Amino acid sequence: MTKARRDPAELAAKIERGVARGLDLVDSFRIVTGRPPRNPTKALALEHRRAVEANRRRQSKWRARAKAYQSQATCGAVVGGIGGAVGLIDVVTETTTSGAGIPFPAWMWFSVAGIGLLVALRGRRRLRRLGPQPADFEAVAPPPSMPKGRVGSVEVSRLTTARVQVMTVAPALDRLYPGAGTELRRADKEAAAPLTALAERLVVLDQLQRELPGTSAARSAAASSELVRQRLDDGCDTYDELLAAAATLLAAPDITRSTSEILGPAVSAMVAYAHGLQRAAESS
Repeated sequence: MTKARRDPAELAAKIERGVARGLDLVDSFRIVTGRPPRNPTKALALEHRRAVEANRRRQSKWRARAKAYQSQATCGAVVGGIGGAVGLIDVVTETTTSGAGIPFPAWMWFSVAGIGLLVALRGRRRLRRLGPQPADFEAVAPPPSMPKGRVGSVEVSRLTTARVQVMTVAPALDRLYPGAGTELRRADKEAAAPLTALAERLVVLDQLQRELPGTSAARSAAASSELVRQRLDDGCDTYDELLAAAATLLAAPDITRSTSEILGPAVSAMVAYAHGLQRAAESS
């Protein structure tokens, strides 16, 4: 039997997916090693996918635990209720229930009820400790790309570069002071949403100008584009101030021991050891 020939379009799509996967791995390596990303837009898109996937795993884990603890509490309560009811019937009627000829005295049913009650209480306690469902984290998608020369293309590129720099600086802040990187990411999340919306408006306005040239709609879109561009430029200036503050924080003193405090005793010990060897060699 001869093998069926592959569809060229399917083969090309498969190759394209493999190349895209490889480029994503390259971007991941660059981000982890602290190197500048090959493509800022792709780096932000990769980080966005990571945030969405992490949120999905966090939500799934919480739901699975909540379902397990709720089932534990419900089953324990049912078992405890049945065991207590049957044991009470045995005490009242002064008989013993049996199954397959094996008697079950009332104290055994009460023991089953007690175990079920403990299981139910444990499930409810774990459910309370689990806390409320985590808030749904809405990761901000990267700004849309715009061709060079369009109104707002420079500002959109500035926004993308600034967000990539925030993504690069945040891990360094985490190592310097726990919580500083989280605060920087929170500020980026809150500021990026409205600024990305402005970038998307610029894309729509640019499309109107290109598809309806010479019309009143195109002229109105051109005037609106300039206003939106100015607002986006002001937002990028604020991002620059945020990055400047982060750079200043990176120069702050470390809260841990300094390098001289860590290496100073070792240096002194090495110098003393070398001096001792020198004296030993002179006396021999």
